[in-house]
Amino acid sequence: RIYSATLLFLFSRAINILIYDLRFTIRNMSLVRLESKIIKSKINKVFLRSAIEEINGFRFMIDKLEIQSGLAKRVLNTLPYLRTAEAIAQELDKTEVTRNILQTSELTDTITKIKVKLMQVKDIRGTANRVTESQVLDDIELFELKAFSLLAMEIRELLLSANITVVSLPDLEPVVNILDPEKMRIPHFYVYDAYSPELAALRAKMKTLKMDEKTEERVLDQLQFEHTELEDRIREKLSEQIHPYKKEINEALVNTATLDILLAKAQQTIDMQLCKPEISTSTTRYIKIFNPQVKEVLWQEGKKFQAIDIDIEQGACLITGANMAGKSVILKTVALAQTLFQFGFYVPAEQAEIALVDEVLLCIGDEQSELSGLSSYASEMLQVNAIVQDVKAGKNALILIDELARTTNPTEGKAIVNAMLDFLTDKGVRSLITSHYSGIKARCKKMRVKGFVKEHVQGQLTINNINEFIDYSLIEDTHDSVPQEAMRIARILGVDEELLDKAEEFLDDEEKKNRN
Repeated sequence: RIYSATLLFLFSRAINILIYDLRFTIRNMSLVRLESKIIKSKINKVFLRSAIEEINGFRFMIDKLEIQSGLAKRVLNTLPYLRTAEAIAQELDKTEVTRNILQTSELTDTITKIKVKLMQVKDIRGTANRVTESQVLDDIELFELKAFSLLAMEIRELLLSANITVVSLPDLEPVVNILDPEKMRIPHFYVYDAYSPELAALRAKMKTLKMDEKTEERVLDQLQFEHTELEDRIREKLSEQIHPYKKEINEALVNTATLDILLAKAQQTIDMQLCKPEISTSTTRYIKIFNPQVKEVLWQEGKKFQAIDIDIEQGACLITGANMAGKSVILKTVALAQTLFQFGFYVPAEQAEIALVDEVLLCIGDEQSELSGLSSYASEMLQVNAIVQDVKAGKNALILIDELARTTNPTEGKAIVNAMLDFLTDKGVRSLITSHYSGIKARCKKMRVKGFVKEHVQGQLTINNINEFIDYSLIEDTHDSVPQEAMRIARILGVDEELLDKAEEFLDDEEKKNRN
């Protein structure tokens, strides 16, 4: 019995050690995954495709673009994050010119015809690369090149006839002439008889012999072999003739995609009432900024989105407000507007002046569901640490942190918020941090969402109309305390009255202790 008990004890001890080691391993793997995700995120923000995944609301904006061709959709994903005022200004100016074109009634028919042509454009960059590399093209590639060149010619003629110069296409008529010896100007290709009298004669001979039942199979096989060899030589010669136009072909592909994207961006500025932002060297300022996706959802429900004004200066800004007061939406909207700006898009506001940043660092929500074994607090702290290291490295970043240290105890959480605000203010980094904590003493600008306004709307306050009773505008706040609306919101949500009454008793006791 003693022996059995000893074995059982040792076995149990071994299992506990194994479980501990497994948990430690999982936790370390989670840390590595999060750290690698942070590093990957910083690298990938170079291109638009990664911003779609990382910036809330950006996918909505991209999906709303009325892009006609598959070519332009793929090119769009590879657009770079712009880091100079000159590059951003150039893109914004092109969009403005295109917007003016779309609003010119005399050009409506021309634009419609161009869009129809763009819908037919295929992504033949693979074929264009083979032309550049002096490869011999097959019939499918020669067909793709001819079809694209014909479309490019037609779009070019439409642009020239309307005097539209925002994008210019090179003349690909020489390429079409090579691939269309019969001057039919239709998107079709095969190795025509016109390419070679020898080929025409051989085909005629083969046709005659095939009709003669006495013709031996070996004779036809030999002629077919000669026919294939001759066609291959013609394809090789055509490829050699096309190679000198490699620059024009590649330029036509890029500019066709650019035209398609510009038309879509310009149309979006009209449909969504976006504005052309000015480029600032100091303060970022938005007048009546709004979130297009939230605005559309509210509109579908018969509600209105309240646009707000906000200035983002160098240094930290603390934003407080009640639950459901829209603090998280403010951060997401600012991140979206900055990202759109850095990719050369108009922004969702009535007016905007935006300063350039190297990257947008948005810390919102938790990643516990993705990182098993790692707490929300640990996940958040790793993200915050990555932000701190970027700032110390001299990165010019826009930092947006929602409810910093919300998952730890209030005493230590408040200390972390104060420290982060002080750190960002000392470094002069443009940053917005939202918080529910009272007693924030850090040196920083403080703003508050106005919140509930009793007299705002007449009628019964319910979960369905609660937004009508909230003023989402930001005001400067000099107080240390934050609005206390948690109980009120809980009652609106229909939380059990007995529970809330008991909670308010504890709240009253806490307030009495504080007064004493």
